[in-house]
Amino acid sequence: MNHADPLKKEVALKKNLFVLAAFFSLAAFVMLFFDGHIWILVKRLVPEPPNRTLLFISNRGLYIFYLIFAGLLVHALVQKREDLKNLCIAWVKAEVIFGFAAVRVMKIIFGRARPPVGFDFSFFSLHDRHNSFPSGHAADAFVSGVFLFYLLRDSKYRFAPLLYALLMALLRVLVYEHHPSDVTMGMAVGIWGASLMLFRERPERPRA
Repeated sequence: MNHADPLKKEVALKKNLFVLAAFFSLAAFVMLFFDGHIWILVKRLVPEPPNRTLLFISNRGLYIFYLIFAGLLVHALVQKREDLKNLCIAWVKAEVIFGFAAVRVMKIIFGRARPPVGFDFSFFSLHDRHNSFPSGHAADAFVSGVFLFYLLRDSKYRFAPLLYALLMALLRVLVYEHHPSDVTMGMAVGIWGASLMLFRERPERPRA
């Protein structure tokens, strides 16, 4: 096997992730103009009040990602797997910096109203009703989804974490917590954050 192949795959993956992040970033700003129309369709699909089951899954679904990475970290420590431990540490950094801090700063800067309140922006607002853009749940989900995709990228199940992250993001709209553009930007932030951390920290790719 050509030793250059893994490097080429790494470069290709990096490029694809950044292209995907840029696409969702642009899509989020375009969707700002169509949120109202999309919201009408959502309300027809999911009448008020939001389904309790969907609300529970939306609020607690991210715990599955947390449990997976907690399990991976324990496994890494027990088996003395430095490669896997470093990947988990990089995930924690990405979650703190992008899934939490960056999202919170953006929420304050944009001050966007939650769906029950409206569509307006009250820039530099600290009010809970105006912290909708971007979605923290979506950012959080895609940080984890991209990291697990990276870990499983040679597996036939590699897209499963991304599909689950997408489900978590879409549920935020269906339970009336976010506008579609909020979720799309959250997805972009998560992909940017995971990609930057993966290729900045460059944790050794864990072996199977």
